[in-house]
Amino acid sequence: MRFSVTVLALFALLAPQAAQAKSGTFAKRDALTHGVAGDERYVFVTEPGIGVAPNGARVVALDRFTGREVAALPAPEGGFKLPFTLRVPRTGHLVVLDSGGFPPVGPPVVYDYSYGAKHGFTAKLTRTVNFAGNPMGFAEDVDVLPNGEYVVSESIFGGLWIVGRDGAIRRGLVPDDGASALRKLGPCQDSGVARTVGDLPFAAPGGFLPGAGSLAVHGKTLYISSTCEGGIQELPIKVLLDSSKPAVERAEKIKTLTAKADGDLESLKGITFNRWDPKDDWIYAGDPFHLKLIRVNSRTGKREVLSDDSRRLDFTIAATFLPPVRHGAANPLITTSDQEYRWSPTNAALNGVDHFQLPFIMAEFYPKGRR
Repeated sequence: MRFSVTVLALFALLAPQAAQAKSGTFAKRDALTHGVAGDERYVFVTEPGIGVAPNGARVVALDRFTGREVAALPAPEGGFKLPFTLRVPRTGHLVVLDSGGFPPVGPPVVYDYSYGAKHGFTAKLTRTVNFAGNPMGFAEDVDVLPNGEYVVSESIFGGLWIVGRDGAIRRGLVPDDGASALRKLGPCQDSGVARTVGDLPFAAPGGFLPGAGSLAVHGKTLYISSTCEGGIQELPIKVLLDSSKPAVERAEKIKTLTAKADGDLESLKGITFNRWDPKDDWIYAGDPFHLKLIRVNSRTGKREVLSDDSRRLDFTIAATFLPPVRHGAANPLITTSDQEYRWSPTNAALNGVDHFQLPFIMAEFYPKGRR
């Protein structure tokens, strides 16, 4: 039986299609980049000062429209140790999570900055929250809850910490001292199966897979991803904040929205929503071990691949949507990729030899296919 070209074309139109995102290069950086956030005029990016970093650890403001560097934020006293992730809760307010070094050489610190552009870009440090004295190994991410408090993930012990509006720190969902890791938040050991990322072999140092990592707040729910668990988990924020019940009991409320494939190594990074589009229920995420950008339906867990551009997505670690510049305009998703699998301290299979490919690319994507 032979089909006409017209019939075959019709079948092609009716068949399920992978989501497509228009893509481009936002900026090229000589220093390794990690966290990213932005507003109507600026894109902020962390340069943690590891691997390839000619300017040391810093946070940089880039022009949103050209990608050119505008200024570096004034560093706190003593400088940044490892500026890691960023949030812009509103224009003029930047939140910086300094993870304390790699490996940790100090406690995590959350910094709040006010910034403006009235007479050129200016920024001022307005609050410092130091986690010294708390049982934390490595802080992975920070996000802002609907009540104005912050939630901070910690991946070595596996937990979620809360920073109050007054700057006070308290346990959100953290294992009791000396207790076992909490369900779906704790770390674990890799299976030991030989793996390849891009063109390189990969092995987690010591076989250690970190716990609670990237965070995204949407409505009344906190979404969490980790290297140990893979996929994305969800937790009602009211459960996170309910200190009347033991952490081990509340951790049972964590549900898996989307799971990794059996035997796969997966760590979805930079999970984020487009908060300027209330009809968009998708979670956007880097899929760094597969060098892809994906999205996950927050209602069904369905996945779609938006891009497999491995040069622009060379271990994508963070992502953020910028607000539209005018009503009805498309707003881009900006990503950073730190080539982590090319750095010997985070890839034991490299035997001490780094394989960075300069420059580090910050990419921009338009998931709806329009600019």
